[in-house]
Amino acid sequence: MNETPAPQTSIFTRLINILALGYLLLMAVYMLLRLVAGDEQPKLSLLNSFAHFTFLPLVPLLLLALLARSRLALLRLLPVLLLLLVWIGPRFIPKPVPAAASDKTIRVATLNVWGNRHDISGTEAWLRETGADIIALEEVSPAYASERLTGLADRYPYQSNQHDETRFGDNFTLSRYPIVSTEFVELGLPDTPAPVRTVIAIDGQQVAMYTVHLAWPVDDEAITVGGLEFYVQVALAFDDTLRNQQIDRLLAHLADEPLPYILAGDFNTSDFSVTYNQLAGAMHDSFAQAGSGLGGSWPVARARGLPAWLPPLIRIDYIWHSDGLRTVRAWQGEAVGSDHLPLLADLALE
Repeated sequence: MNETPAPQTSIFTRLINILALGYLLLMAVYMLLRLVAGDEQPKLSLLNSFAHFTFLPLVPLLLLALLARSRLALLRLLPVLLLLLVWIGPRFIPKPVPAAASDKTIRVATLNVWGNRHDISGTEAWLRETGADIIALEEVSPAYASERLTGLADRYPYQSNQHDETRFGDNFTLSRYPIVSTEFVELGLPDTPAPVRTVIAIDGQQVAMYTVHLAWPVDDEAITVGGLEFYVQVALAFDDTLRNQQIDRLLAHLADEPLPYILAGDFNTSDFSVTYNQLAGAMHDSFAQAGSGLGGSWPVARARGLPAWLPPLIRIDYIWHSDGLRTVRAWQGEAVGSDHLPLLADLALE
């Protein structure tokens, strides 16, 4: 009796099986390195910061596995798919957090204005439309700040600013509520701006507002060109050592903060990095609690001369808060000319 020979696997199917296995092994090695080493090495930290892009090969590989009708390839890709769904999937689930009727709700906004923009009249008009009660601005052009930020005084009569010689411009805190005091939080790190702590009285309750702009984790001297080559040089010159020191010392300071507090600004830290977990372990990320999507805030493609359809790559702008406040809503604003997108959050004082 003659047996029917088993059908041979095509070269195409075998290739897809090999690619699926290789991708699975690479993802396993990466996740192991991430678990063991965290952000200890700058290049690994850079990869961690863009960890969501490691899932990009998954889509074409799944399509090719379906086209090849390869169960083996699909089984090899299944663990990566499950990781994607567990790690990133929840970010797209709406997370409404309604405020209690008795809660006092304030709106906070933050934006890195981008210091090489010397006319931010459009941004000023947008700020008026946000309905924000407190605003943290980073990199406001000094010339503009000294001459024209007073144009917002009718809406935000209480203002404090910090001249930042290490950056392109000043940092501002604007408030509709009275500012009780302003001080710099010295972190003991030379050539880095100190976060600004502003105590604001909100209907008799004091809240500490920190306007923060952490160090850019790149060696500026290595950046010599613009365009696409700029991003290649940024990747090659990535070093987050100083920024991580700032985070460690800022968290140590916040451990002794006696008031409910808000931290808003440009943290130059991806929410996919391992370092982000230090921040998230000490306070609440408003966008993670009540926002939807990846929330990428930098770079805005059009501002950087890239095709406008490209979305921002990573989320580095945040509104954090301590216990005693609760996020009701968090969302990104529209592009207003900066290479950062603004972030807004409604916070309830409990």
